[in-house]
This record gives sequence, C-alpha cells and structure tokens, in this order.
Amino acid sequence: MVFLRIAGIASAGLLVWAAAASRMVDEARLPLSGVVRGAVVTQPYGCTTLALEPYDPLCPARHVHTGIDLSARAGTAVHTATGGIAQVGYDPLGAGLYVVVAVDRHTRVLYCHLLHADVAGGEQVRAGQVIGELGASGLATGPHVHLEVQVDGRAVDPAAWLAAVP
Repeated sequence: MVFLRIAGIASAGLLVWAAAASRMVDEARLPLSGVVRGAVVTQPYGCTTLALEPYDPLCPARHVHTGIDLSARAGTAVHTATGGIAQVGYDPLGAGLYVVVAVDRHTRVLYCHLLHADVAGGEQVRAGQVIGELGASGLATGPHVHLEVQVDGRAVDPAAWLAAVP
C-alpha cells in the first residue's frame, strides 16, 4: 500500500514537471554573427553623429543608434537570434518591413528593413530559424538589417545581450 502511494506521488510529480518543462521559454541565443551570416557591422549600437537617428541629449552629437546594423547582399537570410512569438509589421517612414520576436513579457528582438518576411504574425519561432530576407525597406541607406533588443521597452546593446548567459 505504501509503495503504491509513493509511486502515485512520484508519477504526479513527473507529470507536473513535464507540463512545466513544455511551457518553458527556449533560452537559446545565437551569437551576433549567426543572425546574418557573413554580414558586416556598418553601424554599432550607441551614440552616433548620424542625424537620421533618434535624438538623445546624453550623446555628444545628440543622436543614438538603438541597434546594430548588419549589412549584406539584399535577399540574404535573416535568422532569429532567439525563440519566441513573431509579429510582422510595416513602417514606411522608419523600420520598413519588420519582424518582432517577443522572447518573454520583458524582451523583444526587432529585425527591421527586411525585403521579405518568412514568418506570420503569432507564429512560434525557434533560435536560428530564418524569419526573412535582408533588404532596404523603410528609411534605409542601403541593404541591411537593423537588429534591436528592447528590455522593458528600452533599447539595450544587442551584442552584449546576445553574449550574456540567459
């Protein structure tokens, strides 16, 4: 009788663990070089002299680049650095065609200026999956993807965030 009780408790515990594990967010992150293979960083994160970038009174030239620009040939595959839920949108005066991957309630990863999106809004994506093709849509000076990471609505350095241990 005691053995059956212990076996029942162990089985219930195993079921609870399995259910919780299936709902865990995939914490895998690609390195920056895995987002667009063979890309060149043409504009880093941080203060910039480029007047097209948003105003920031804390920067010497009063402008800040809120992401990292990865340049490659138009049509090059763009891989998501993380898993999450994808949303697709278009901003003709800024980001152009973009995909946002909501990693969790606090973190979003944006991929802007795409030529084409290979995912649909609401689609679950996994780290490394192709989500689109690099382009120059919206306000862009040439083919690239603007990679931006937002934590609680504030932009953070994508290279540092991707390199951090989850």
